[in-house]
Formats: sequence, C-alpha cells, structure tokens
Amino acid sequence: MFGQVRIEFIFGMVIFGLVIFFIVSGTNLVLSRILWESRSNSLKAKAISVLSIMVEDEGDPVDWQILPDSSVKRVGLANQPYNLSREKVNRLSSPNNCTLLNNFDLRAYRLKIYNSTNLILFCGFDSLEPVTAIVKKSIFIDNSFGNISLEMW
Repeated sequence: MFGQVRIEFIFGMVIFGLVIFFIVSGTNLVLSRILWESRSNSLKAKAISVLSIMVEDEGDPVDWQILPDSSVKRVGLANQPYNLSREKVNRLSSPNNCTLLNNFDLRAYRLKIYNSTNLILFCGFDSLEPVTAIVKKSIFIDNSFGNISLEMW
C-alpha cells in the first residue's frame, strides 16, 4: 500500500486550488478597480482645477490675449467669474493657440466652449480611448449663456 494516493486527498487538493484561484482573482479585480478609480479621481480633480482657473480668473498677465504667447503664464478666460471674454476665447481659438493650454500640463484632453447654440472653441483632440473624466460648467460669454466642458483620458 505504499505510494498510493487516496481519492480524498486529490479532491482536497483540487478544492484548495480552486479556493486559492478565486481569492487571487477577486483580489486582482478589486485592485484593478481601485487603480482605475484613483486615476479617474485624479483626472477629475485636475479638470476641475483647470476649469476653475479658466472661468474664474483673468489670467496672468491680465491682458494675455494681446501679448506674445511666450509671455503667457496662465490662461484665464474671465472678465468676471463665470463671464468669459469673447476676445480671449477668440484668441485661444485662433490657429495653433491651443498650445497655450500646455501650461496646464493636461496631456490627453478635449476642451469645448459653446454659446447657447454653437461650438465656438475646440481644443485638444479626438481619441478612440474612452473618456475618463468629464467636467462641465455653465458660463456666460459676454453676457450670453453658454457652457464649457473639459474631457480628459
């Protein structure tokens, strides 16, 4: 009878292996979900802070829309909080001026500003990757209603 394995031992090892497999699988799912939510929350926090600066601040310097791009430290679009200057939005929407947003270090983003009916500014790029964070705010553009959205991934 030496060298023989009982069937109960084999069943025990299979059940033990299955339990370990399910524990490792569950842990992997939980950790990947936590990492994804952490990245999503980080991007959302960044988007909120960038939009807050853009819609509540005049920028640095205040008259950045008439100065060369190299002197612009912070792009703020507001004349007053949540009331954007049409001139600043137009300057940002002119060709290649979306590079002024590089000061915010956004990486992959899409910024859109709408007046009540039309898209008046699009910066960033379209991607096949799904959007991770979207932040939208209602604004006025020279006293007419509009909204601004920042999407990041």
